[in-house]
This record gives sequence, C-alpha cells and structure tokens, in this order.
Amino acid sequence: MTNQDKLNRIEKVLDYIHDHLDETIHVAELAEKSCWSRWQFQRVFGEATGLTVAQYTRELRLSHAAELLLSSQQRHLDIAMQCGFDSEISFSRAFKQMFHTTPRDYRQRGIRQGLRTPLQYRQANHRVEAPKAFTQIRIENRDAFQLKAQSDWIYGPFSNQPDFQKKVRELWRKVDSELQSSPTAEQPIGVINTQFCAKHPEQMQYWASYAEQAMLPDNYPTLTIPSQEYAVIPVHGKVQAIEEAVRWFLFHWLPDSDYNGVSGYELEMYQSNYDPADPNSYMEYWMPIKPRK
Repeated sequence: MTNQDKLNRIEKVLDYIHDHLDETIHVAELAEKSCWSRWQFQRVFGEATGLTVAQYTRELRLSHAAELLLSSQQRHLDIAMQCGFDSEISFSRAFKQMFHTTPRDYRQRGIRQGLRTPLQYRQANHRVEAPKAFTQIRIENRDAFQLKAQSDWIYGPFSNQPDFQKKVRELWRKVDSELQSSPTAEQPIGVINTQFCAKHPEQMQYWASYAEQAMLPDNYPTLTIPSQEYAVIPVHGKVQAIEEAVRWFLFHWLPDSDYNGVSGYELEMYQSNYDPADPNSYMEYWMPIKPRK
C-alpha cells in the first residue's frame, strides 16, 4: 500500500466522522471501515493528524455547539443533544474544559474563540515537506492591541516582482540589532498590512516586532491592530513552509469554508527561539476573516 492509499483511507474516515458527528462513533467501527486493525488505525490516524479520534470528534462537536450558541436561540439542552451529548451537565463540563468558560458566558460574550474546523488534506509539495498530511484551521477573535515595530514596504508572493523574502529578512536583522536585550526567549511577531495604500498600490507594509515590548527602543513607531476575527493556520517546518501553507489556505480552504477573507492585518505568530532553517520549527499565521452572510 502506498502512502497516498493510506491518506485516501484516512480521508474517507474523516468524511464519515464529519457526516455522523451527532451519532455515537466507535473506533472499532472506523477501523473496520478503514481495513486496518483497531491498533493500526489509531496509529495511522494519529501520525496523519496529530490527534486521537476521541479528541478530534469532541473538539468538532463542541465547536459546532459554540457556533450554535452564537447563531441561534436554542436551549443549551437542545444544543447538547444535537451535538452528541447525553445531558446538559456532560455538555457544560466538556465545553468548559475546551473553552475555559461556560456555554452561557460564551453566548453572552458573542465572539468566536477557539473553534476547531474539520481537518483537510493538504496535497504534498515537493518543495516543502510537511510533517502532517492534514491541517486543522482554528477560528479565534483577538482584541485590539498595540506594538512598537519597524516596517518596510514589500512586494508579496503573488506579485510580479516579489521581494518579500529579502526585505523581510533584512528588516528582522535590523530590529534584532537594535534590541535592548537578548530575544532568545521572546516571541517574534510579524504583521502584514494588506489594506490598499494609494502611495504603494502594488505593495504591502510589513512590521517586525516582539511580544515583549520592553525589548524594543522607545523611538520605534507604534502600530495599532484593531479587534479582528482570524483563521489560524498552523505551520510546521522551515520558513518556506509559510508561503505554501498560506497558498493552500487561500486556494483550497477558504473557498470551501463558511468565511470570506478581508483586507486588514495578517499576523505571523512565531514560537520563541523560532529557527527559519529548522524543519521542526512551528509558527501560526493569523488570517483576518469574516463569516459569510
């Protein structure tokens, strides 16, 4: 069996899970549908997705419940039953465990936070090696915040004359050379302003900063990022994987989703000690979105 055959089997299992979330789902039944033994199936599923079946189904059910809390006036008990829970008590306990708040408070707050979307298969790219064959987008809201940062105008990856790799690398070198302390334990944050600018009609403005603002010189310009809803794209691997992940999101995930992309501020949220040349590095790309009407 080729690796592609295995991924096709997992994809069929995922389709079955997505179509039967309101029913009891047994691992043994999924294993039988996949033609693997239970142990083999659990191992292959975990390696391909990074999740267990139980974890995945619970996250999707609770995410659907959270969406219903925001988009309907249904009772909590009705939502619990619709999402596969046998009581309001078990639903509330699981909901608080995942979202760190009660269903009532989540509904009153009125914003999407921590929603998981169905895993989607990402076609392998010979230029970029991805550790997981399937990607799961997270939906988050983030309040407005400010950053001290340095910026430059760049031509992005879809431009006729892209220069973002060179300019972004030079900008980060400049910022790192002016830090007040060592950045080794702090989180780098990149911000891309994709809103139209008449003076730079074909370009985007890129800002480089760190989560720990005290590290940055006081004379740095201040950027205000407004409150926004985001699709969070997980990116594993070397820095080249970022462009490929964003391309997949724009051309495959977004058109089939319940969301539209919007012009605004895209965020690059890097792990501390992020190494652009390390295949084990991890970062998240936060893309501004809004629900479709």
